[in-house]
Amino acid sequence: MYRTLTALALALGVVFSSADASPLPPDQVQWKYNWVPGQASVVSDNAPTGSITFTNELPTFATGSSDVVATNLRVASTLPAATPNVLVANGAYTLNLTLEMMENGVLYTGSHTFSGKLSGTFSSESSLVKNVFDPGAGSTHKFQLGSYDFVVTMNAYTPPGPPNQVQTGSISAHVEVTLRDGPPDITDVPEPGSLVLGGLALSMLGGAAWRKRRQQLKQAAA
Repeated sequence: MYRTLTALALALGVVFSSADASPLPPDQVQWKYNWVPGQASVVSDNAPTGSITFTNELPTFATGSSDVVATNLRVASTLPAATPNVLVANGAYTLNLTLEMMENGVLYTGSHTFSGKLSGTFSSESSLVKNVFDPGAGSTHKFQLGSYDFVVTMNAYTPPGPPNQVQTGSISAHVEVTLRDGPPDITDVPEPGSLVLGGLALSMLGGAAWRKRRQQLKQAAA
């Protein structure tokens, strides 16, 4: 009986100690990110054959604060430089970011849509494309995941060159990971399986203690 109680107590301690483990330093926190453009391309105002395409990057892992590429840009046009494609009304775009982070066996996830606008001209021989990130939530957002804050700021733009250029343009962001001040996030609880195991262990401990007490009373009465 003593061995059974000891084993159950140890199991119970492991279950709940994992929920109270101290958080890692921010520079050791691994997280996964996935950018998805809201559209495959933006089309020029004056000619539907001209466009700027966005790549859909694969989900990627990073550790600690980091700069990340959201999408790559490439120009497509058949018009000459003398009469280029024009972007005025059709340059708006969105980029949705999903962040995931595991802490003490609990998966935390968050999603936010950033936005901006491309403008300028491009052709089969040239490219003069500018970018402006939308202010406020369109360019910066704070994810609260577990014990950490992930502040994402859209802060970098490399314009695409002419269609025949090998290198692409890009839109990038900076992700700053910090340990949050104050109490843990309200969702920072053990996963359901751990709670069930903990409840079962408590029930078994209570039952064992009751049976032991009953035996002692019987022996005293005899």
